Amino acid sequence: MRPATLAKRFYDLVAPDIPNEWDVEEVLDPFADESEAICEAALGHVPVIWPVSHSLCYDFLRLLPKALRTLSIEQVPRWIGITLDLYETKGLRAAQRFMQDDLKEYLAKLDGSGGLPLSIAGKQLLPYIRGIARDDLRIAVSRQCFTDTKTIFVPDEISFSENIDENFLFYKLILTFQWGFIVCNSFLSSPNKTRDLVDFFQGFASPHLASSIYQNLESIRVRVFLNQELPGLMRAAEKHIFSKLRDRFHKISPLSALQFAIIVNKEDMAALLSEILNSNDRNAFITGQASPHDSMRITEALCQDIKQEQDTELLVKTFSFQGVFKLSTVVTAGKIKEQQMGEELSDLMATHLLSLSKKELAKLMQEDQDKKSGNILAESDISMIVDSEFAGTAKEEPDAPLLVTINNQEIDLPPELEAFSKTFLKEFGHLPAKFISSAAGKAGKLMLEQDITGSTKTEQTPEGNAGIFYDEWDYRRQGYRKNWCTLHCKSLTPVYSSFIRNTLDKYHGLTIRLRHQFEMMRSQEHFVKRQREGDDIDFDALVESISDTKAGLPGSDRLFIRLQRDERDIAVLFLVDMSNSTTGWINRALKESLVLMAEAMEVLGDRYGIYGFSGMRRSRCEFFHVKHLEESYGDKVKERLTSITPSEYTRMGPAIRHATNILQDVDAKARLIITLTDGKPEDYDDYKGQYAIEDTRHALLEAKTADIHPFCITIDQEAKEYMKHMYGPANYIFIDDVRKLPVRMPEIYRALTC
Repeated sequence: MRPATLAKRFYDLVAPDIPNEWDVEEVLDPFADESEAICEAALGHVPVIWPVSHSLCYDFLRLLPKALRTLSIEQVPRWIGITLDLYETKGLRAAQRFMQDDLKEYLAKLDGSGGLPLSIAGKQLLPYIRGIARDDLRIAVSRQCFTDTKTIFVPDEISFSENIDENFLFYKLILTFQWGFIVCNSFLSSPNKTRDLVDFFQGFASPHLASSIYQNLESIRVRVFLNQELPGLMRAAEKHIFSKLRDRFHKISPLSALQFAIIVNKEDMAALLSEILNSNDRNAFITGQASPHDSMRITEALCQDIKQEQDTELLVKTFSFQGVFKLSTVVTAGKIKEQQMGEELSDLMATHLLSLSKKELAKLMQEDQDKKSGNILAESDISMIVDSEFAGTAKEEPDAPLLVTINNQEIDLPPELEAFSKTFLKEFGHLPAKFISSAAGKAGKLMLEQDITGSTKTEQTPEGNAGIFYDEWDYRRQGYRKNWCTLHCKSLTPVYSSFIRNTLDKYHGLTIRLRHQFEMMRSQEHFVKRQREGDDIDFDALVESISDTKAGLPGSDRLFIRLQRDERDIAVLFLVDMSNSTTGWINRALKESLVLMAEAMEVLGDRYGIYGFSGMRRSRCEFFHVKHLEESYGDKVKERLTSITPSEYTRMGPAIRHATNILQDVDAKARLIITLTDGKPEDYDDYKGQYAIEDTRHALLEAKTADIHPFCITIDQEAKEYMKHMYGPANYIFIDDVRKLPVRMPEIYRALTC
C-alpha cells in the first residue's frame, strides 16, 4: 500500500485529532513493503488503541512488523487485549514493557501455555461471579484462597495446567466454590453464629483436623448444590480439572474419602460416603438435604473415633480450589456489613418519621410514664421507648407484617422500609433496636429544633410563602388556563445519613472512572485551519496559495493552524420525580444516580442544580430545593439529597416551567433540563391522560423557545407511547432496568454535552 494512502487512512481513523506528520510517517513507513492484508490488519486496530493512548498506538505500529515474524494476524487482537489490560491496570510504562518484551512470553500466553495471571483474567472473572451471585462481591489477591463473604481472595496467578483455558476454568471453580460456601450458609449466616463455629473447632484436640473435616463435608454440600445450579460449569470441571485431580490420588484412607468424594460423580460419591456415614446422613448429603449443623454433628462424631496416636494432620486435606476457612475475617466482615445495613435502616426510618405530620411525630416522642422496665429500650438523647418484633419467623411466615413500635405507638412502615427490615432480619436473625432508636432520636431532635425555630418539615423559601402562579395548557380549547397552578418552593430538611458514603463505596470503581472521564471533558481542543497566526503551517492552505500565485491570483495570508481550546459553559438542572410511584428501589436508584452525577460534575465544573417535584392538585404543586446552581456541593446538599423521598403525584408542567424560569436568567452557551421520572405526568384531579401529556409538551416547547434543551430519562415500560410526543425524537431515553440507572446516567450526560 502506498505511503500516501496509508497516511490518509490513518488520519481518517484518528480524526478529528491531527497528529504530528513526522510521527505518523515514521511508524507507517515500514508498512509500505507489507502486503495489503497486513496493512489492513494494522490500520484496523488503530481505532481500538488510539482513543486509549496515542503513545501506545505508535508503539503498536512500530513493533507490529517485527512481531508478525512470530505472531499470526489472528493472534494480534489478543496481544492487543493483554496490552490494553495492562495499560488500564498498571499504566503506560507497564504496557510498553510488555509490548517490547520477548515475544516468546506473548506466545506462551496467546497459545495457552504457561500460568494465567489474575491481571488478565480478572476483567472476565469479576462480572462472572457478580452475575451468578447477584451481589457486589469483590476479588482480591492472596496466597491462599478464602472468602470473608464480601471478598473472594485468590492467587495472583494460576498454573494448574499448561493450557490457559483450563487455568481460567480453575479460577472460575475457586470463585464458584467460595460463593457456594456463602450461599450454602457454611459460615452460619451471622457474626455471632460464626463465632460459635470458631468456638466449636477450638473444642477439639486438633482444631485443624476438625476444621478440615467440616470444610470437606460442606464442600460436598456445595458440589451437590453446584451440580444443580451450574451443571455446565461442573461438567467442564469434571472433564478438565476433577479428572486430573483424581489421577493425583495415590491412596484413599477412610477420612480422605471425604476429600475424594468432592471430585467424583454422584454414584461414586454415594459409595465413598457409605464407608464413613450412616445411610440417612449419606442420603441427606447426596440429595442436597444436609445442613451445616449436620456437618458439625458428623465432624464431632468422626473426631471422637480418631486414635490419639495417629498423625491427624495427614488424615484429611483440602483441595486448593476449596481454599481455607478464615472465620475471623468472616466475623469482621459480618460486623461491618451489619453496621452499614443498620445505619441504612436508621436513615430510612428517620426519613420516614420526618414524613409524618408534626402532631404524629410529637405523639411518638412523648415519654411513657407507665413503661415497664422489662419492655423498654431507651437509647436516644430524648426520652423514648423502642420495641420491635416480627409477626412469625422469616422461614414460617415470610409475608407476615413487620411490627415496630416507638413509645407504645405502632408505626406503619412503607414498603421499602419494611422490605429492607425483613432483609436485615433474615441476614442477621434480629432487628437492630439501637438503629431504630437512633432514627427516632434524629427525628425527635429535628422536631425540637423546629419548635425552637418555628420551621416546618420542608422549609419554604421566601419566594414560596404565597406560591407562584403558572398557566396550564388545555388542549381541548387550544389555550392556556391563566394562573391555574400554584407552585410552592420548599427546601428539603437535611438528614444526616450514611447513604452518600455507602453509595460511593458501592460504586467505588465506577466513581473513579467517571471522575477521570469527566476531567478529560473539562476543555475541548480542536484545530482551526486557515488562520493568519497559529501553531503550525496549514499545508492545504499553503498549496492553494502557491497555486493561486502562479496562476496570477492574489495569494492568501491565512496559512496557519491554531489549536483552540473551548472552555465548557454549561448549566443544567436535574428535575427528580418525587411522586409516590417512586417508592422503593426506584427512589434509591434515582438518589444513587444523583450522587454519582454530583461527584463527577464537581470534577467537570459545569454549573448544575438539583430539584425535586411533586404535589397534589393544582393548588399545591411542590418544588423542592436540593441544590441551587451556584451552591457548593457541601454537607447540607448531601443531606438534602439523602432526604429525597416519595411524596404524592406527578404534575410535571409547573415544575418544568419553574425550571425554565430559573435557567432563563443564567448566562451559558448551553442550558439543559434533565428530568428523571418513572412514569407519565399525572395528578389527583383531572390532570391525567391526554390533558397532562399535552400540558407537559407545551411546557417543554416553552423551554425550547427560551433556548433551553429538555431531556428526559424514564424507566416507565410504556414510555414509548407518549414520550416521543412530549419530548420529540432523540430527546428522551428509556432505561429498562432501574438498577442500570446509576451507571447509565453519567454516560447519557456525557453524550448530551460533548
